[in-house]
Amino acid sequence: MTTPSDDQGDRRRAGGLILGSALLSAVAVGGLAYTATNAAFSGITGNTGNDFTAATVTLIDDDFGGTNLTLNNMIPGDTSSGCIEVTYTGSTTNLAGLVLYGTSSGALASDLTLTVTRDNPGAACGAAPGTPTVVYATNPIGGLGTDYLTGSPGFTPTATGQVVAYYFDVQLDPATPNAQQGATATADFTWEVRSN
Repeated sequence: MTTPSDDQGDRRRAGGLILGSALLSAVAVGGLAYTATNAAFSGITGNTGNDFTAATVTLIDDDFGGTNLTLNNMIPGDTSSGCIEVTYTGSTTNLAGLVLYGTSSGALASDLTLTVTRDNPGAACGAAPGTPTVVYATNPIGGLGTDYLTGSPGFTPTATGQVVAYYFDVQLDPATPNAQQGATATADFTWEVRSN
């Protein structure tokens, strides 16, 4: 025989089960709705292994870091001549041009005049000279520019491996004063090429 309190307990349990089932159903339906609204078709493609390399802008010459012009025991009017081959070895021909510049020092530098000419591109030292182009006219050796912006334009290489011969003529001024006996001078020359 059941008592009224047992009846009430059974009803409470049944109500709890119904409420719990309702809540679980609501959560399940909500989850299905969330999943359904976030479903999508997709496609993807890609490209890999892209490769980039910077260009090179390089020069070499054939003096191997040595001396091109040497003249000892000069007297006024003496000259010294030499030739250097400059070769463009870079990978790009998008260039602003090649420039010659240099520095000189020593008491005798003020009495030395320098003339620089170049042959046609492709001509090497010792080859039959073509039509020379004046790079630096007969002027004091110390008047040659000292950097890319103040130097003397040469030529603009148009191909990797292109060579050009530069001819140097240095003279001790015939009017060099007697006080310069025993005086000395040194000079360094630099070629530079830049990309555009």
